[in-house]
Amino acid sequence: MSGSKIVEYARRGAAGLTLAAAFGIGAAAFAKAANDAAADAAPAYAQVESFTMLQRPHSWQALDADSVIVWATPWDPYLVELAFPSHDLRFARVLGLTSFGSRVYAKFDAVNVGGFRYPIASIFKMTREEARSLARQS
Repeated sequence: MSGSKIVEYARRGAAGLTLAAAFGIGAAAFAKAANDAAADAAPAYAQVESFTMLQRPHSWQALDADSVIVWATPWDPYLVELAFPSHDLRFARVLGLTSFGSRVYAKFDAVNVGGFRYPIASIFKMTREEARSLARQS
C-alpha cells in the first residue's frame, strides 16, 4: 500500500471521528434542553403519597384523558394522574376511587371509570385557587 493511500485513509478516519463527536455534542445538548423543558412542564404542586377520603369524593373534574382533580372535601383538592389514559374519563358521569383505610394511595389505588380500573400514578396537593384555575384552563 502506498504512503498516499495511508494518509488518505487517516484523513477520512479523522473526519469521521470529528463528525461523530459533533453529532454526540449536539445530541447531548438536545437531551439537556429536552430535560429542562420536561422539568418546566412538570406540575409545580406538592407531590404527596396519599390523601384522606373518609366517605366518597366531594367532587371531581376530568382535565384530560390521564388527569383528574378530586375534591376529597370542599377545601381539599388533589390532582390525580393516571398511569395510563382513560379516553372515557372526560365523558364519565360517575367516578370511583379505591381506598385502603380511608386513604387513597398513589401507585396502589385506582380510579374506576366505566367499569375499568386505571391505577393512580401520582397525587399532587393543590390549593383551591390552583384547582379552579387549572379546571378553567382545561
